[in-house]
Amino acid sequence: MVREKSGDARERILAACSRCIARTGVRGLRIQEVAKEAGVSTGLLYYHFADRDGLLRAALDFVNASAAARAEDVSLRSPQARLRALLHSEFGDEDGVREGSTAWNELRASAVFDSAQADAIAASTRSWQESVALLVAEARAAHDAGQPSRAQDVSGEAGPPDEAALVLTALVEGLSGRWLTGQLDVMGARKAVDVALAALGLVPTGPGVSRP
Repeated sequence: MVREKSGDARERILAACSRCIARTGVRGLRIQEVAKEAGVSTGLLYYHFADRDGLLRAALDFVNASAAARAEDVSLRSPQARLRALLHSEFGDEDGVREGSTAWNELRASAVFDSAQADAIAASTRSWQESVALLVAEARAAHDAGQPSRAQDVSGEAGPPDEAALVLTALVEGLSGRWLTGQLDVMGARKAVDVALAALGLVPTGPGVSRP
């Protein structure tokens, strides 16, 4: 009999936790339900995660890592294209996208009343925002090196990368809620992201210029 690798079991538990949160919310989450969903014993679950809060924090990281992995699946050369793909990856009909977004929004909402979760959400958001800021900086550096990356007629100063990242991540968070509640479809949410990127000078615009 082949023994399952520890890392494989941990990932299955986190994926199961994400699905359970998306179905019933954080308040309705039960350790026994997650173990059953993952096909493991509660003992094995507690071997990997000390308690419910630890499981929730790890699930949050899992959801964020899954979104980043989806964006990296596409072979993209320019930082502008990678930035756009990362933000677009928060919306879609592919397996796991809606589930992950639902779980993330539910975890964020629960953090309003749970200081431990609030700290985890803050750390996760900070990490995501820093990743976006790095891509913003790369996109601007590419433009300064002579690559076509910035919009043609952008008024005003673009501001430092961390400010642009704050605008973009906050926008995606708001659009995610509207998409999940049926107020926006995938195309509408992604178009709003593109409008923001163009306004910040982070994608090419104008006649004869194709999207990244």
